[in-house]
Amino acid sequence: MAGVSTSTVSRALTDSPQISAVVKQRIRELAEAHNYQIHVGARNLRLRKNHVIAVVLPIEADDSEMLANPFVLEFIGAVQVALHQYDYNLLLLQQKRIDPMFWRSNVADGFIQLGHGSAPELLNALPPDIPLVVWGPQFSDRRYCTVGIDNWKLAQQAVNHLISLGRRRIGILCGGFGKDDTESYLRYRGYREALTLADIPFSPALVAFTEYGSVSAYQAANQLIRQVYDLDAIFAAHSDIVALAAIEALRQSGRYVPEDVAVVGFDNVGFGMHFGLPLTTISQEIKTTGARVLVETLMKQIAGETTPSVIIEGKLIVRQSCGAAHTHAHS
Repeated sequence: MAGVSTSTVSRALTDSPQISAVVKQRIRELAEAHNYQIHVGARNLRLRKNHVIAVVLPIEADDSEMLANPFVLEFIGAVQVALHQYDYNLLLLQQKRIDPMFWRSNVADGFIQLGHGSAPELLNALPPDIPLVVWGPQFSDRRYCTVGIDNWKLAQQAVNHLISLGRRRIGILCGGFGKDDTESYLRYRGYREALTLADIPFSPALVAFTEYGSVSAYQAANQLIRQVYDLDAIFAAHSDIVALAAIEALRQSGRYVPEDVAVVGFDNVGFGMHFGLPLTTISQEIKTTGARVLVETLMKQIAGETTPSVIIEGKLIVRQSCGAAHTHAHS
């Protein structure tokens, strides 16, 4: 009807600068007059792209506490905002392993996984041509691309801050680790190194392990309080939820925060700033930098590029729960 090629019509309807304004106008008027709509499914089939990225949460099907974790929700939201810049949508998958068929059958153009999961060897075994970026620390034995913070360095920075405020009996609430390739272990090592460099003696009584949920965190904090009579600080290395549960446990035991015990969390989730006692915490910068770099890296892979792993700069956000006088950030 327009007397031009299919590709010219396609470019005109997507406002390509390659097509003159006169031709664009004629084609648009024809499209409007005949109620022509682009068939998205057919276009995706032809381009072998459907503009969907699968975000994988490698957790158990009944792990509702993990799904309700504010950091997980903020992560998903930040990734969706970053994907929107590329006109991509997000498909959320809760499964322990990535199925290559999702990519082969064009259900998703690529994958972003939150954390290495309990079986990183499954990620190592994926075909190398599948676009994949994992949010988490970099390990030398991983063949896939990662984007994440330096957990060791940031944990050390948090504990150094407590030491600079005169705290010496610093407990840590961390996730369990059976091996040395987990975020929990890296944060624990950063904590230990800060104590060592400051010549502060370490005791196993200063360590308590917790799950993500507030019940487990409250019990672990009470364990620390019982084990260390002169406890003067808690580094809640697992999450801000753990930090808030620790503050409640301290309050019920008759300790004042931060006068008696300073508290530092991890993740900088939104509610920590507005809690009755604003929470000092480590920010993973997922909303400002992390999600953008994750998505940029994945888009490069989709375009056929090989991408190196990236370390994001995190920040210590100083608020009132540590006893420092004012709010500021250290990168």
